[in-house]
Order: sequence, then structure tokens, then C-alpha cells
Amino acid sequence: MVKRKVVKNKLIIKPIAMKQTILILAGLLMMHIATAQQKVQQYAIKSGYVEYALTGNTTGTKKIWWDNYGEKSRTATQSKTVTKMFGMKNVDQTHTIEILVKDKYWSANLMEQTGQKGTVPFYKEGHQLFESMTKQEQEEFANKTIESLGGKRMGTESFMGKTCDIIKVMGSKIWIYKGITLKSEAKIMGIVSNETAVKFQANQSVSSSQFTPLSNISYESADQQQQGMFGNMGSMEEAMAAMQNDNMDDVDNDNPQMVPVKYPYAKFLKKVNAFSYEGYKKIMAHSADGAHAAAFMKGAGEMLAIGAMSRKNGDISEAGQFESFSYKGKKCMYGSAKEEGEDDDSMLLVVEIPQYDTYITIGSPIPQTKNELLEILNHLDF
Repeated sequence: MVKRKVVKNKLIIKPIAMKQTILILAGLLMMHIATAQQKVQQYAIKSGYVEYALTGNTTGTKKIWWDNYGEKSRTATQSKTVTKMFGMKNVDQTHTIEILVKDKYWSANLMEQTGQKGTVPFYKEGHQLFESMTKQEQEEFANKTIESLGGKRMGTESFMGKTCDIIKVMGSKIWIYKGITLKSEAKIMGIVSNETAVKFQANQSVSSSQFTPLSNISYESADQQQQGMFGNMGSMEEAMAAMQNDNMDDVDNDNPQMVPVKYPYAKFLKKVNAFSYEGYKKIMAHSADGAHAAAFMKGAGEMLAIGAMSRKNGDISEAGQFESFSYKGKKCMYGSAKEEGEDDDSMLLVVEIPQYDTYITIGSPIPQTKNELLEILNHLDF
């Protein structure tokens, strides 16, 4: 999808589909890292409280209370997240309280006075599996989980007077003390997210009221939806589609309806499914709001996003700084969609498909040269 605005009677278009795809992938990677952290953590402290300062693209505070070795927890977060990708700036503010009691959870959005509740999938099965392991097997499981994500243990380091295990995984460095993360630093596809404990009270008594869902929130059941987010990562594409639709809803509704792309989605899907180049693996492919998008991952953090959108929404060359040229009989553009004064270094290759009145966009948050993106185009064969 593209967003447009009129400036001096010119239509300026922004590759929203590309930007949204990147943000969605970054969010899923963050979720995956958080899940991995939970798998390798073994709360060796019965109860307590930890407060974090959030820095980077996300600023604010996060507070966690827990009891019974993490079987019960309450997480309160107040934050603001600012991201810039492909010339687009996005600001999200959150004020949430999440409560977990065994396999039940309640998530409240205090800014909107809304909430969701549900059941954590495979909770009992996971506990049974973990409890059936010996201590050595649990350690091996944790190490294999880290290794499967391309991570490794980095030894130990003192933080807040505690000896912490240090783990590096998928662009994130994590300091863990007895199963509790005291510090984490993450930079994934240009998005920086740091959490640093400023208060840590181990074995502090926590009132049972902390684990009672808020009474002024009307919670909607989200079991079916959360099945995809928590325990059904095999349906990554469905989770991507849902998240992308949610993000598209945030696009400025004052703008006119965008012109749908004429390039057939079946044809687009055939091209991206056949794509094979330097170890890239398809993460998702989706069509929504008149545009197509696909994303690929290589290694622990290299990402590639492919988009298709109608040329009728405007001249993409006016959305940033682009060089026009011809390549194998196709009109192409290479450049950045950033506006003057912005720090976004990502580069785009744009290919015109006249018979479908379509722009094909190929880009990555890691800057790539024109020749590198043209080589990718050769393997996509649009």
C-alpha cells in the first residue's frame, strides 16, 4: 500500500507496504527473542520486583512483580516508541498492564480502557516436558534453543552487584541473573531497544492483589487469536497477515482510498515462492489494501522486503532521491525514500511493470548497492 499527500500540486507517494513489512518483521523478531529468553530462563528466585528504564527507539519504564518462581507475574509498561523507515515516521505510545497466573493471562490497554484475556497454549505440555528433564537436559535444551537462533553464551559479567550470564542472540545482548533479565540491549534492523534494571528486589513479598485483573477493564476473549501469537508460530504467515492489517489500519484515514495494484497476486506469489538466492528464506507473503508484500530472512538478521503497488497512486521518484535508468528493457529507479534531514539509510530498487501499471519495490533496512539489488531482481525474474 502507498500513502499519498499533495504538496505544491504534486502527488507524493510513500512505500507504506515496505515500511509496514519491515516493522512487522522487527516486531516478530522481538517477540521471538522474548520467547527464547523465557525458554532459557529458570526463575531461581521465588518472588520479587524489578523496574527497568527503557531507552533507544522505545523510551519509558517497565515494572515486573512475580511470585512462586514466575508462576504469577504482573508487568506494567509505560512507553513511547519512535521508528523511522523508508522516510516514514511512526510514533506509538503504550500504557499496559499484563497479568499472568499459571496458564491464564489478562492484558489491559489503559490508554484505550480495553483488554484481552486468554489461555497460554501448550502451557501444561511445556511444563511437563521441562519437569521431566534432568538439570543437565534442561541446560542442553537451553543451549540448543540459543544455538538454533544463532546465539551464544558470552560468559559472565557483574551488573548491579550480581553475577549475570550473558547471552547474545539475534542482535540482542542479555544479562540474566538466576533467570531474571537485568539488562538487555537489542538492535534489530536499525531498531534499538534497551532495558536496564534500575531497581531489583529479590525474594520480596508480593501482595496477591498484584495478580488480580483490573476491575475497570472489560476483557475480550482472545484465545483463538492468541493461539497464533503465542503457540502457533508455525502459522507465521497468518500472524503476519493479522499484524499487517492492524498496522495498515493506523495509516492516515484522511487520505483517499488507494488504487489497487493490477499485478495478479497469484503471479506475484509464484515469483516470490520461486525466489532462491544466497540463503534467503521466505517469512511471509500477503496481499492487503490493494498492494502485495513478501519478506525474506537470511541468517540472524538480514531481511529483504518485496512489494507491488499501483503506479496510479503517484510517481515514486518524487518520494525521495532516486536515480532513473534502464535494465534489461525495464525502467528502474534506485535510491532512498527518505526526506531531507532524515537519517534513514535504507535503499530501494523500483522496477516498473507497464503492462500491469505496477511498481515492484525491492529493499532492505541494511543498505545495499544498486548492483546487489539488481542481482536480487535477476533471481526474482519479475
